[in-house]
Amino acid sequence: MQDLEIAVQRAHEGLVRWQVDQFEQLGGMTLSGAEVTLLLLIAEGGRAISIKEMARITNRVDIPNIQYSLRKLASAGLTHKQGAGRSGVSYSLTEKGSQTAAEMRSARENLVERALSERPGMAVQLQSALTVLEELTGLYGAAEGSAGSAGQG
Repeated sequence: MQDLEIAVQRAHEGLVRWQVDQFEQLGGMTLSGAEVTLLLLIAEGGRAISIKEMARITNRVDIPNIQYSLRKLASAGLTHKQGAGRSGVSYSLTEKGSQTAAEMRSARENLVERALSERPGMAVQLQSALTVLEELTGLYGAAEGSAGSAGQG
């Protein structure tokens, strides 16, 4: 199991490095992997999205860091905030943000299409991997805090 966990971590780090590099090439500025992820997440839904939704979808609990990233994206002219109050605030992309996200999506599709053309059967493997990773996310999420309570009693 440890090998799987390390492989997932390596894949995550590789994805983040690729996203940051692509964004620098396309956007001409440096963002963190978390910031690029939020930009792409907002773009993917095609609608305004709240911080709570972003946190849930990305499995993050660090709301202040998400807020900081969103402020950075806004100051770069990529997103804008709408609404007010705790439950009424949502974020969407500006025209510049939409264009940059579309270019990122196109670069990812080209990369994946090349890989799929070179590796028959990889699409099925990726779908299976997605299913397993979602199950593991649920497993680890359900086990949060259990390590500390296992020794109590």
